Amino acid sequence: MAAHPLTRVEVCAGAGGGLLGAALAGGQRPVLYVENEPACVEILKARIRDGLLDDAPIWDDLKTVEWRCWRGCVDLLIGGVPCQGWSPAGKRLGPDDERNLLPHFLRAVREVRPLLCGLENSPGLLGGVRSKARGYFGFVLGQLAGLGYDAAWTCLRASAVGAPHERNRLWLLAWDRERAAALPDAVRGQLRIES
Repeated sequence: MAAHPLTRVEVCAGAGGGLLGAALAGGQRPVLYVENEPACVEILKARIRDGLLDDAPIWDDLKTVEWRCWRGCVDLLIGGVPCQGWSPAGKRLGPDDERNLLPHFLRAVREVRPLLCGLENSPGLLGGVRSKARGYFGFVLGQLAGLGYDAAWTCLRASAVGAPHERNRLWLLAWDRERAAALPDAVRGQLRIES
């Protein structure tokens, strides 16, 4: 990989908790934030003003981003699209939920072609016998594979990393298989990517 920090687009950025963690870890530079919740946008602006987050545009609608202009400029596309349709705490409408932004996340991947993309969501996205999500995670993986991405995923409870609650989350990381050789050896080893 190049010596420059990895460029990052954060979709459904929320109040920027994941971004602050990435900033503390270093090696990443946000170039675009996508968030439509006004309170969260104000927090992102405040973190930019106080220097905790890099200055970058904030777009307010994932559905309307002109992604093609970002092609070749983004190493990481990261998002935690709304999980209400997948959550076992809700109606489990899955792909029929009006808040389902996964097709728009996949459009971003298709048009931006980042080296890596990451997705966080409810484990309900994996589906189940009584869920309308049944088979949808396979659809997402199939779309990524069709775009030339391999993927790994796991479910992890917040308590496993020291949080005082159990909140279980699905984490997916996908990488452009043709450009995987550009990943550092440690990352390729963790993802079990063959050179």
